[in-house]
Amino acid sequence: MSDHSMRGQSPRVTMKDVARRAGVSQPTVSFVLNDRRDVSVAPDTRERVWKAARELKFQPNRAAQSLRSNRPFTVGVIADRLVAQPYAGQIILGVQQAVQPSGYVCFVVETTETPDAGAAAVENLMAQGVAGLIYAAPDPRPVRAARIPDGVRSVFVNCWPSTGTDVPVVLSDEWQGGRDAAAAVFGAGHRHVVFIGGPENDFACQERERGLDHAAVEAGVDPAIIARHYGNYQVASGYDLAVQVLARDRPTAIICGNDRMAVGALMALQSAGLQCPTDVSIIGFDDQPDLADQMHPPLSTVALPHLQMGIAAGNLLLSDDEPTGRHLVPCHYIARGSLSTPRFEGHL
Repeated sequence: MSDHSMRGQSPRVTMKDVARRAGVSQPTVSFVLNDRRDVSVAPDTRERVWKAARELKFQPNRAAQSLRSNRPFTVGVIADRLVAQPYAGQIILGVQQAVQPSGYVCFVVETTETPDAGAAAVENLMAQGVAGLIYAAPDPRPVRAARIPDGVRSVFVNCWPSTGTDVPVVLSDEWQGGRDAAAAVFGAGHRHVVFIGGPENDFACQERERGLDHAAVEAGVDPAIIARHYGNYQVASGYDLAVQVLARDRPTAIICGNDRMAVGALMALQSAGLQCPTDVSIIGFDDQPDLADQMHPPLSTVALPHLQMGIAAGNLLLSDDEPTGRHLVPCHYIARGSLSTPRFEGHL
């Protein structure tokens, strides 16, 4: 009895089996399945081979195929401070979902602020033989990327090279997300609105604030009357800024730079004896897992499309074209209980 029978497994389908089913030679099957365009195979023969492969559920041996064809089937992902973040897996999962149907797998390397800008990681990945490289970061910003060898395609997701190299960059549409969040606030009837954001020179903060201004103009609100305060995206920063705001006057809504700052703002309201959204509505940004929907009340926020960004990056890497420039992935506003119509309008 064979090992396969003892284990209750079916024998592996080989190229010989496909050749027998298609009525062609084994080399012809190899040429077709390895997409050897330098070898002439009639179109009807190619179709017959692919039909036989599908019927037999043929799965190529990628390791052997890579050795024979000198074609790598691995995508290298250079992750800068990404793995420890709550949404990191979504970006990497998106890349894997995009490349897996073509037979590729991801090899992830975390650099975490290495002094060589990931040069050693890139060198090691190239030694392993990769089809291309994807740089990924937890927040949109320039990164000091190692030099990538000529002929190796690269894509940057949620970051871009500080050198300004014209490579494809995938980003969430922070401007659109900021506009949609603010439009929801103005659409609910709020006019006395305060913005508390991250660092004033931060890319995401700037884009979200631009979106806020656009929504204000569309709602007939002068952006100049919207008070703005800047922090560092942490809970304590949101708390401190909201305390300062509430000590001066009473806005009917606070638009926060991210969900963590929204948590701080909610704590400040509670410390002041106020309720959300009865007294003050609060809006966040990120839709951070296990946080935004667990707050009381659940936080109205904007979901960052990390999974879709990873998918877009993987598709660009394997694209037949030569993509360049920025590719924006839409954000999604999520309405929850922290936003309602204002109970009153104006100062205390």
